[in-house]
Amino acid sequence: MNAFDELTNRIKETEEIIELCKANHKAIGLPDYISELEISSLEQRLMDLRQQVNEEFQVQSEELEVKLETGDLPSGQISVRTLAGILGGLQALTDSVANTLFNQPSNRGPIPQEILERNSWILKTVRAGSFIAVIDMKHENQLSLDEVPQRQVLSELYSLFNASDEEEMLLEVLSSLGTRTLKYYMDWTKGIRDLNVPVEINWVTKQANNEGIKVSFDPHRAGQIYTVLNERLTSNEEEIYLEGRLTGINVRTSSFELCTSDGNKTVGRITKDKVSKVAGYVDKRCRAELLKVTTRSSAGKEKVSWTLNDIDDVE
Repeated sequence: MNAFDELTNRIKETEEIIELCKANHKAIGLPDYISELEISSLEQRLMDLRQQVNEEFQVQSEELEVKLETGDLPSGQISVRTLAGILGGLQALTDSVANTLFNQPSNRGPIPQEILERNSWILKTVRAGSFIAVIDMKHENQLSLDEVPQRQVLSELYSLFNASDEEEMLLEVLSSLGTRTLKYYMDWTKGIRDLNVPVEINWVTKQANNEGIKVSFDPHRAGQIYTVLNERLTSNEEEIYLEGRLTGINVRTSSFELCTSDGNKTVGRITKDKVSKVAGYVDKRCRAELLKVTTRSSAGKEKVSWTLNDIDDVE
């Protein structure tokens, strides 16, 4: 049981004790001043527990240390152009991955403001050596640490970072992250190459005893990745309507399975704001509005991902 769960249970138990004490005091006719003395003590304990929850919310976050080699500049100094290019590109990548997970992988239209606000990096501090920017992303206000959205986003982002510069590995990862992420990753790696600045990113995870996860991009590696993304991988998207039976849905992972009359099965993600609606169509015939994203390698290998944007009755 994690710290949040323990605090939640203690708060619930204290609330129940307060209500039980009030009922017992009333039943036995305990004088008000005695009853208030005991109740006030319990209410103070409840306030202290709630304060602990608020303090936990303040410290729970995802933190990255972004180290930039600054060449001829003294340690602790960096050009504004370089800092803005690297951190700005990292924020754009984070936004795109979050949009894929909690909205859809389409390159069309703006990313919802809710997603942008929920996944914004904050420049927390800077340090010398050569130049280290510490950026921080707060978790949402939730008592359970299971399935923290911000950690899900970083896990996907690191899957992309760790795909190296091999075409087939990049195809596997980017096929589920969409055309917008491909474009932003291409722009970011081109920026590292053109700025000629080595970048090291250390994901400091408090749940892993502060052991960081490091990835490095020197200008050569960044240039190789950019070449693969720009010249060897292609990605396109199209809207498709399918009629069939919704044979499965996982609310926790926002995923679905749709079987058409010819026996073909389509599986993929559900747009977050449609999960409740889709759940009402399980094991029913329906008409599904889908976004199909196809990513291809230069060797002709193809990966397809599906996102269920809406669902309705069959006319």
